[in-house]
Amino acid sequence: RDPHLHQAIRSKTRHPVNGATHYPRFARPSSYRLSDPDGNDPTSTELDDKRREFWDTQPSYGGSAEMWAALKMAAETMLQPHGDLALCHAVIESADVIVAEPDMTVCYDTMGARYDIPKWVLRNPSNVRFKAPRSGAQLDHERVDASSPGPTPAPRGYALDDDAGSDAGSDKGSSVLSAVSDLEGDVANGEWETNERGRDRRSSVFVE
Repeated sequence: RDPHLHQAIRSKTRHPVNGATHYPRFARPSSYRLSDPDGNDPTSTELDDKRREFWDTQPSYGGSAEMWAALKMAAETMLQPHGDLALCHAVIESADVIVAEPDMTVCYDTMGARYDIPKWVLRNPSNVRFKAPRSGAQLDHERVDASSPGPTPAPRGYALDDDAGSDAGSDKGSSVLSAVSDLEGDVANGEWETNERGRDRRSSVFVE
């Protein structure tokens, strides 16, 4: 078992804003594989193209633009093999994101909007081919309505399998984006502190 994901699961708590189930020390998804019906593995170029498409289109399906921006920054940092998870945690906390799954694949804002992040946006599959795709090869995926619950599918035509089995808007507006630009320096200098803004909004949607 991935020790970081195990630690993420153990961090389960209640979000300070509305008491929803929250994993503040989320980690990268567990190792998994993608393959199409013919057994072909996805290429890094195909996955990069689909990630760009995902971030370009998802905000139009609902949720806060500022939330999507914070999720994108955290996800792109997490995608790097040696990405700074402390920075990811700080970005997510700054935006009051409620992380409903320990691998950040399902999130909510404090107003109740749902944000589904596919595994392939957060981590490369173990069988990714790091070379240009064959001529004419395409990797498509189904668009996910961020406002409706339900698991996020693998890219169309590809089956997603875990390598090791199954493991377990915000109203700040542009302030989230400006706060994000300061977080990298704060985290690097060990100066980040826990968010204690103490808002009084309440929601019972996510409480177990």
